[in-house]
Amino acid sequence: MMRIAAPGAAVLALIGLAGLSPPALAAGPGCFASCMAERPPKTDDYYAFADTVKLCRDRCDALALEGLKTTGLYEAYAACTPAPLSKEDFRDLRAKNPSWQSQFNTFTWDITNPFKDKILVEIEVQTQDMNLSTVSLTSAGVIAPGQSGTFVVPDFFDGYPAVRYATKVRGAKACTLP
Repeated sequence: MMRIAAPGAAVLALIGLAGLSPPALAAGPGCFASCMAERPPKTDDYYAFADTVKLCRDRCDALALEGLKTTGLYEAYAACTPAPLSKEDFRDLRAKNPSWQSQFNTFTWDITNPFKDKILVEIEVQTQDMNLSTVSLTSAGVIAPGQSGTFVVPDFFDGYPAVRYATKVRGAKACTLP
């Protein structure tokens, strides 16, 4: 798993080249959905769609990191070692947020961070592959306390209808603020 240390010029340049306009402020509620709405799929070409998904994910993460810098939380985030949420905190997170979605081989989970002392940085998703073997995937992101964001897993297989019943978010990691 790779955490984004800082929004790179390359990501911001790609955003500009792709014609995506930055939102007025930081990555607030609906950043990912807004970004995807700006570039609706015009064909059923999965690879073009996956490129847009990754671009929107990167853009929203870059904006979230800028928000951390603005609020003075970036240093704590950059210095932290993410730790799994306790079972109670994970249950609270799940209870206070709608369920995940899987569409067009993309897994998304829109989350509002209910914790005042944690920056959410990762989730683990468990599903099954074509052989019905268990597979675990992770999604990195940056969701500050009280903020909303979307964890995204592009290239997420959602073929067999029964596999959707086996898919679940198994855990989350966060950076605890001092």
